[in-house]
Amino acid sequence: MNTRRVVRIAIIGSLYAVLTVGIAPISYGPIQFRISEVLKVFVLFDPYAAIGIGIGTFFANLASPFVGPLELIWMPFSDVIGGLAAWGMYLLIGKRWPTLPMVLYSATTGLAVGLMLFLLGMGGFLYLSALIMLSELVILVGGTPIIFRLVDALNQRGLRIGE
Repeated sequence: MNTRRVVRIAIIGSLYAVLTVGIAPISYGPIQFRISEVLKVFVLFDPYAAIGIGIGTFFANLASPFVGPLELIWMPFSDVIGGLAAWGMYLLIGKRWPTLPMVLYSATTGLAVGLMLFLLGMGGFLYLSALIMLSELVILVGGTPIIFRLVDALNQRGLRIGE
């Protein structure tokens, strides 16, 4: 792991945490809309971005009204695993249809958050998972073309993404 990769991980983690906390209270709870989730698309270019998302999730969840082991251990872990699964799927399908891995990432996040909220007594598991998955789908699938354009623009300016 080189300095450039560590800096990218730190930037993604910092942006994720700041964007999540910055739009609280809609970032937390059974109905949440974390605009920071769009940063998850970067895992398609660099699997190490999943580590940045996990770190960002940890720090963002320090501001959660549900802060505890589930928010600080389970959620970052599930974000890293979901990101690596999305990256693996992207490679498996030959880097075509980038929205499919984002659907997978939406599902893993929806199920993980749904389970956490269910264990905290916020409602039914399937209902909570579906709510979270829906917001994830909107952000990740809708944000995929935006992030792809951003990465193209950065690459054209010499800021190589996905090395």
